[in-house]
Amino acid sequence: MNNWRWLQGIGIGLLIAGGATAAAEPLPKPLQPLRLSQSYTDLVAVSLFQHYTAGYPAPVLTDGLSSREVDSIHITFMRRLISAAGDEGAIVGYKLALSNPQTQAQLGVNHPLYGFLLENMLLDSGSELPIKFGTRPQAEGDLMVRVGSADINQADTDLELLAGLDAVIPFLELPDLVYDENASVNASALVAVNVGARYGVVGDPVDLEPEDSGLEQLANIRVVLNNDQGQFLAEGNSTDLLEHPINAVRWLRDTLQSQGVELKPGDLLSLGSITTLVPLEGDTDIAGIEARYFGLSSGDRSVDLDVSFDVPEKDN
Repeated sequence: MNNWRWLQGIGIGLLIAGGATAAAEPLPKPLQPLRLSQSYTDLVAVSLFQHYTAGYPAPVLTDGLSSREVDSIHITFMRRLISAAGDEGAIVGYKLALSNPQTQAQLGVNHPLYGFLLENMLLDSGSELPIKFGTRPQAEGDLMVRVGSADINQADTDLELLAGLDAVIPFLELPDLVYDENASVNASALVAVNVGARYGVVGDPVDLEPEDSGLEQLANIRVVLNNDQGQFLAEGNSTDLLEHPINAVRWLRDTLQSQGVELKPGDLLSLGSITTLVPLEGDTDIAGIEARYFGLSSGDRSVDLDVSFDVPEKDN
């Protein structure tokens, strides 16, 4: 694993040291931001944050930087996101990216990445957003689970990991690719902007049984995305998440532990893309998206989420 994942060891409390949602704690010495290049990494972080908030495509500014410099950029970027969110800036969980081996190969890595989810990123079904809610707004069918017990940190088998979860949650993610469409984006560039986390529509939690049937349920979830006219956009299966969602949970748990961070009850874990990305920019006529989740309820009945978009009228 590339050592630029060092950032994640800051944990929730450490990330917001000097921030808004918890008592400040000093960063441990191995994770102190680099002092020699601090002014430059701060400038990069501020620039990326300004592009992110203004919705204007960013250039890739991380080429040639060390892993710790990229981590420093991510720390500063997150602190600014937390500060800008005010009372809704609490970190509520983690977002995996590149859970699919094909997307990993495209960026030259052999493992996922992860970032942080803030409270203000999570929306109720039926919410409305501007169609241009980000720099390069997208939609994808995702899957979320919720930590129910701290025992997950000591879990060994898949069933023990499952017992540390208390719910699976449908999650229509609305990420932002942030960078110019012609930019050569790599893993470091994604890390710097919190792996593109922007918004997501969260459904009602569905209880998970801590037995083989629970593992089977997680492995047999199908997601179909349709536009507001009922036209098909994308679909996928939960086995696209590292071949089984529990593998994504294990990777995240192990990665966090290797960096001194433990999961806690209530943490939300967004496990990655089940469907392909659906672009929402340019000349799209999409005024809304419905995500239908099959396998979360008994029978053939689906669990549905939807989001609508405020689309400006086109000039004739």
